[in-house]
Amino acid sequence: MMRKSIFVSVVSYRDPLLMETVKSVFEQKSGMFDIVVGIFEQTAKEDSLPIKYPEFFDKYKNDIRYKRIDPEYPDGVGWARAVNALQILNEDFYYQIDSHEVFDPNWDRELVKDYNLGVEKFGTDKVIITAGCKIFRFENGEVIKERQGNITSKVKYFCFQDNWMLGPHGDYIDAQDDLTPAIHISAGNFFTHTQWHRNVGLNGRVYFEGEEQILTITSFAAGYYICHPRELHAYHLNDTHNYVTKQWFQPVIDMNQYSVNLKKTFAELHYVINSISDDNLELYRIYSGVDYKNRKLERRAMTHTISLPEDVVDTWTIEDRI
Repeated sequence: MMRKSIFVSVVSYRDPLLMETVKSVFEQKSGMFDIVVGIFEQTAKEDSLPIKYPEFFDKYKNDIRYKRIDPEYPDGVGWARAVNALQILNEDFYYQIDSHEVFDPNWDRELVKDYNLGVEKFGTDKVIITAGCKIFRFENGEVIKERQGNITSKVKYFCFQDNWMLGPHGDYIDAQDDLTPAIHISAGNFFTHTQWHRNVGLNGRVYFEGEEQILTITSFAAGYYICHPRELHAYHLNDTHNYVTKQWFQPVIDMNQYSVNLKKTFAELHYVINSISDDNLELYRIYSGVDYKNRKLERRAMTHTISLPEDVVDTWTIEDRI
């Protein structure tokens, strides 16, 4: 029997921790699967991985597919991820991560186990495993993992903005014995089969905001079962709100163009939502409590970090997807 393979998609915008991420992917893999890391680096040539770490690139030259562009020219993370996905060949699985993540040992085995559990549970390969991450700090050249322990994450929302943007928040909960139904796809920890790209696909017209909402609603409309993993095995860098990977932080781009790109993204989000049938939007409301047609959140779609009445309980289940 042929070994299964995983395409790990990493797009990086000026990220000094990209090397730590790629190293962790390879060093913490189980050895049960062939791992191919597709990298699209948006940085100056002198700061790029092949220039700074030639020995590492030589060691993994058969396991890395690499593209680079100067940081003045990219059109955002959605565009970059869509471009990077063109490097997929015949891999079985697709794992999309951020450029500042590290992993527990056997991360690949655990993701595939969760995916296979979903396939068995729902009788289809249209399964997505996704969640927020644990967190880590990088101090004095050392990765310090926090939030270690048997936990997973459950993502809900804290607001529905006038521009149709939702405010997601991932609450940590105890690790589960079964998959947990999810109402949100976390773009930096997103695992499925590569056929998803033909069934749904990435939207290259998305600059940044709205990316995860579009992933979620288009995947749901295509019949995918979206689930949180039983346990988290990925760690995201803590506090990246003002970090060099943000194009507005110490910018090298025209900020007027940045504003134009944001407007284009909001327009694309509106277009995508309006392209989803009323029936599917209503099914998603029934499933999630997110009411796009009336632009509001039902209580059950809201994060528990917001104070809720004691009689409010979660009523949605994965069976509501059927």
